[in-house]
Amino acid sequence: MFRRSQTNPTPSPEQSAPEAIEITLADLAALEKALLEAHRLRGQWMSERAPYYGPGLITVHDAIALLYQRAGAASVAQPDPQRARLPLFRHEIKWLRDAITTMERRWARDGLVDDARRLHSRFNLLLGQARATTHVGGTAVFASEPPQVPEARVILSGEQ
Repeated sequence: MFRRSQTNPTPSPEQSAPEAIEITLADLAALEKALLEAHRLRGQWMSERAPYYGPGLITVHDAIALLYQRAGAASVAQPDPQRARLPLFRHEIKWLRDAITTMERRWARDGLVDDARRLHSRFNLLLGQARATTHVGGTAVFASEPPQVPEARVILSGEQ
C-alpha cells in the first residue's frame, strides 16, 4: 500500500503562486474612496466596532494600508506611476462588493455608488487576466516575467 507523506505535501496552485489582477494607482484611489465611504456610513448606523474584511479579519484601515504597502512595492519594480500595477486578490474584490452593498443601503454621496459599480465591473473583467504573484519582504508583488530577448537582426553593409 502506498501512503502520501504528510511531511511534504504537494502544494496547491493557490499556495505556490496565488493569482491576482493588476490594478492601477487610480483604481487604488477609487477603491480606497469606496471603502472609506462605506466605513463612514457603517459608523453612522452601527456601534463603534470597525468592520472586518477578508480571511485574516482586518479592519478597513488595515486593508487600505495593505494595498498601499503593495503600491510601494510596485513602485520599486516600476518607478513610472502611470505604468505601476499592484496585485489585488480574488477574495479582496469582495471588499468592494461589500462596500457597494453598504453604500446602496445607507444613502452614499452622489456618484460614489456608480463609480464603485464601474470599478467592480472592471475588476471582474480583469479576473480573466489574473497573474501569478510572489512575496518580497512579506508584501505581495507580481512574479517577474521572463526577460525579453531582443530579436536577432542581420545588419547588412551600409546599414546602421
